[in-house]
Amino acid sequence: MTNQLPPLSRLLLPVGTMETFERAAPLAGLLIRTMEIGADRVDLVHVVAGSFLGKRFKSVDLTAGETVSTEELQRLRADYLAETAEPLLATCTRMVQQESAGRIPAQLLRDGDPAKVIGSLCAEHGYSTLIMSRRRIPAGTGWLTGSVTASLLHRHAGATIYLVDGTPRSPEESPFARTLIGVDDAPASEKAVAEAALLLSRVNEQIERVILVHVLDQSCYYNEDGAPCSQTSLSGQRALEQASTTLVEAGVDPEKITMVIHFGQPGTVLVEEALDCDATMIFIGKRDRSRMAQLYLGSVCNDIVQNCRQRVLALVG
Repeated sequence: MTNQLPPLSRLLLPVGTMETFERAAPLAGLLIRTMEIGADRVDLVHVVAGSFLGKRFKSVDLTAGETVSTEELQRLRADYLAETAEPLLATCTRMVQQESAGRIPAQLLRDGDPAKVIGSLCAEHGYSTLIMSRRRIPAGTGWLTGSVTASLLHRHAGATIYLVDGTPRSPEESPFARTLIGVDDAPASEKAVAEAALLLSRVNEQIERVILVHVLDQSCYYNEDGAPCSQTSLSGQRALEQASTTLVEAGVDPEKITMVIHFGQPGTVLVEEALDCDATMIFIGKRDRSRMAQLYLGSVCNDIVQNCRQRVLALVG
């Protein structure tokens, strides 16, 4: 089935390695406590991707016709589960329990390609939210080609991806302190604003500023449909005002909301604004777009993921 659940109502926490999960667990606990999500709505998943076969296949001479028997493959998988996967899930379960005031999530084990499995789980079982941590890669060092994060950005998972940076900020600083929301008149942006409003309305005391940013894309001067830039500007202003209204109606203090319009390339400008205001959390609407389209047209999500380190990113699907 498709994802019909409200935002932040059912969480899936992918478990790749202990290193990445240790960075994701505090945010998972914070969201669970803030939204009062029950244990029956939180699952851990570890995907057995076949890497445990690597050492064995190094000793196999395929050119000489050597093979690995089905029985040996089954034994190697069973050893991996007993020695690595199950202890990893048990440790991660205890971490979630500690971070979330006692919630004990369910444990899922699946086989296959991690991104495909996670995307399928979200689509079939209605997870509203993924919480993940990316690898420790310096900002601006290239695309995320080959990573689970990149694959999920390029497939329709139907869930918001909360992406925790590999270099955490001070634990004394709330992730909600300075929240930046990218705003336009697209449905994906409206969903991002709605999810931000739902979450921020519960943490008013932790908020210093909420920055709503609309970017007038330079391409509006060359709009094939002939829409003048002034019309695009008015549309952007209306989108900002509607976003502010959504936040205030949800309960966010209006004195903490700032609206900003910039001109330029959306991804580049949003990154610059996030760095200038030292945003701690960024909400961006995630449009469905093929890899080829993103190659030629670019992607705001990709720009944010690549260049906004030390921040929590909420990529709303």
